Amino acid sequence: MNNMLSIDVIGDSFVDFYCYLESGLPSLGGDSRLTEPIHTVAGGSALNTATHLSSLIRYFSDRNGSDESVRLQTVVNENDVYGKLIIDHAAQHNFKLINRRISDFPSCFLDPAQVPGLAKSTGHCTVIVANGDRSFMTHLGCMEDFRGSHILANNTSPKFNEHHVHIAGYFNIPGFWNGELANQLAVMQENMKKENKRLTISLVPQQDASNNWDGGLKDVLKYIDILILNETEAKCITGCMYENHRERCDKQIADCFYKWSPNTYVVVTSGPKGASVFRAGDMILDQRAPRVVTNPVDPTGAGDAFAAGFMYGLLDTQRNDIDKNRFKLDDMRKALQWGCAMGTCDVMIRGASTPCPKQNIEILLKEIKCKEDASN
Repeated sequence: MNNMLSIDVIGDSFVDFYCYLESGLPSLGGDSRLTEPIHTVAGGSALNTATHLSSLIRYFSDRNGSDESVRLQTVVNENDVYGKLIIDHAAQHNFKLINRRISDFPSCFLDPAQVPGLAKSTGHCTVIVANGDRSFMTHLGCMEDFRGSHILANNTSPKFNEHHVHIAGYFNIPGFWNGELANQLAVMQENMKKENKRLTISLVPQQDASNNWDGGLKDVLKYIDILILNETEAKCITGCMYENHRERCDKQIADCFYKWSPNTYVVVTSGPKGASVFRAGDMILDQRAPRVVTNPVDPTGAGDAFAAGFMYGLLDTQRNDIDKNRFKLDDMRKALQWGCAMGTCDVMIRGASTPCPKQNIEILLKEIKCKEDASN
């Protein structure tokens, strides 16, 4: 990993209550048996991604994991048991949690009397895992008060000359919608430009519980270098009309995102099938997953693990001589391989915020390389 690079993950963190069902969801008024006790763990797309990124840097780079190269900007109620669990998780996994509710940085919440929803709890989520898939029921809590303007727009140490910002859980944070996040990203870009530092930005939208699939996302995309989303999210956002025709659907997705933001790389994950990269209206790369996991242990957070792997693979190089809006194709290919390895690894373990074992990641990367070599 480039030692001159810092990473800010910005977005949602929740406490997850995992319920593993032995069969499907109960009907209203019915009941279902759990295969094991309910687990309570730290979660949320941003927290999961920060956890995986920190573990990858610890496993595979010459950094010692204590230099705060990964930071998480989020909102928790530090006084309740859920907030304390999330804070402890960050400390355990070697990334700095910057709580934008009480941050020791210049804070949007300096006056406690003006803190909206002071008594609101840390957000929490019931995660239901059944038949190889997962569903969520989420209480936003104080995450509901997190706004784009609360993001620290100048959060880099002088020792770093390159900065990557990853926005996670866009649709889970209403305060990021309709220009709030876009305005702050514009400020961030201007600040980095003045300091002559390179800035790249990625975003994961997540599921939209409102089913509107809007929230002003199109206006944010012009600030986004890399959009990472799954197949379902891509179809819903673009209004894909070709559900049963893969090529036509891919073309519509590519055309829509090109129309909205011509310079954005769009990475669409397809579960066990792998992932593809679209840019300028075309698919430029397609990567198969290393293997099909026929009996996934827990699919929750596989997209977050993919995003962490993708970013690690892409940013694990010196790129100061490259135009910020263009990445080398080989670097993108490497990023897809790391992402697919991490996504596959994640479904074989329990818990979205559990780091994937280093040995398992190495095995899956080797499987990808063997398949690549065999096809050449």
